[in-house]
Amino acid sequence: MKPGPLRNFYIALAAIVLLFIVVSPVLTVWTIRRDATRIVSDSLQGLATSSLATMQMSEGFLDTARAASGHGMTGTELAAALEVRSRATDAQYQAHRETVQTDKERAAFDRLTATKDDYRATRKAVVELLIAGKQPEANDLFETQCIPKFQAYAKALGGLIEHNATEARAGGQEIIRLCHVLLIVQGLLLVFFFIYGFFVPLTAVMERLSRNPIVVRK
Repeated sequence: MKPGPLRNFYIALAAIVLLFIVVSPVLTVWTIRRDATRIVSDSLQGLATSSLATMQMSEGFLDTARAASGHGMTGTELAAALEVRSRATDAQYQAHRETVQTDKERAAFDRLTATKDDYRATRKAVVELLIAGKQPEANDLFETQCIPKFQAYAKALGGLIEHNATEARAGGQEIIRLCHVLLIVQGLLLVFFFIYGFFVPLTAVMERLSRNPIVVRK
């Protein structure tokens, strides 16, 4: 092909295509790494902290139920135990809060916080009645108000856990999709360099032969 605008255009187009093919795997790997990091730091961390918080919360509820029925710890002992468990639970929630990234997850976490505070306020009232020696009143308050509020609290926590599980599954599917894209790009890259490495030297040889044909002398 003679030098000219069209030849320069083809050369530039070939250079752009080659650059895209070479850079694409790097960009794809970077995207996979970014999404993997997000899943590890967000969804899986959220699942772990939420599960631990569930354990802490459940233990506090059962202790309160036994104490309110008159078969557990005294009011003072219960107050001390709940304070320890509440600190542990709040530490788990704080670790989760630091991983919140989306508005949907933030809304789920806010619902959890609201139900937690409501439940704890009623639980505190139950403990205060136990400390005051009013066990029947404490048991009545526990059954009529504390249990429904605990159920709302547990439901909100379950919603947050389900949200993180959904995010983890979606993130895993995205990484699988990106891996497939990477395999396709790598395959195209191999095909391109195979064709380039085979046909370019062949074209050069054919062009040279056309300029200097081989003459067979008798």
